[in-house]
Amino acid sequence: MPPPGNAAGQERGLQGLDLHRAYPQLFTRSEADLVTSLQGAAATVRPRHKLVQAGVPVTACSYLLEGFAGRYRADHQGRRQLLGLLIPGDFIDLPTWRLGHSDHEIVALAPARVCALPHAAISDLRQDAPDLYDKLWQVTLLDAAIERYWTFRNGRLTGRARIASLFAEALVRQYARGLCGLNGCPLPISQTDLAEACGMTPVHANRMLGELRQEQVCLFLDGRVEVMDLAGLFRQAQFDWDYLYLPPEISERLAEIARGEAAPVPQGWARQAAARRVRRL
Repeated sequence: MPPPGNAAGQERGLQGLDLHRAYPQLFTRSEADLVTSLQGAAATVRPRHKLVQAGVPVTACSYLLEGFAGRYRADHQGRRQLLGLLIPGDFIDLPTWRLGHSDHEIVALAPARVCALPHAAISDLRQDAPDLYDKLWQVTLLDAAIERYWTFRNGRLTGRARIASLFAEALVRQYARGLCGLNGCPLPISQTDLAEACGMTPVHANRMLGELRQEQVCLFLDGRVEVMDLAGLFRQAQFDWDYLYLPPEISERLAEIARGEAAPVPQGWARQAAARRVRRL
């Protein structure tokens, strides 16, 4: 959790995406309220603010109420790799309760609001609310599943499929939490970040983005993914969302789209975005 002196501002209240909305099939309303009662004041941070410093001991983990963050690790020359994307409703560093510190840095990608859950409070849950305690650790297992898929993506998929897969994941994860529709989603990363995340050079990433745009699959514009052909995006990505462990009704909705059995996603605003892109070119 960033110290108060480093935050752009602090405020009382935890308005934002709580655990019940982020994981409606996992946490009950009363469990989410209990976690909220244990969290501290929400802090607002600026883009590119470092939320977690690698190797620095911490006594609380952070929960992302609003905004986006990225996991990064750098080599000895300071060259960074984007390792993961954090969206509203994610715990940023829950494993630090047992590990004591993080092995990588976590940076805000856009203006964000975070709050702290003290490690001591988590320890107390083991005896006071064991079911809730177990569910918090289930969250870390879900996070680990996403991390495994990122390894698979870069190790097996082709360049264009990697980018399409990252876009599909960002869209589906946010859609499952009610943060966007199926025609686009925020993704406030740079093209360099995108290249890092997909294990390619920025030049290669730019070429793959151009192909996806020319084939009218999707656009990546102004920190947003705009989808023109969702079924096509899934095909390009070879996307299988089983690793996200989605609620059955959402998974079935996506399956219908992938099979071409559902009505197409409205594209009017995506065509307007394409027109803006053409004018810029």
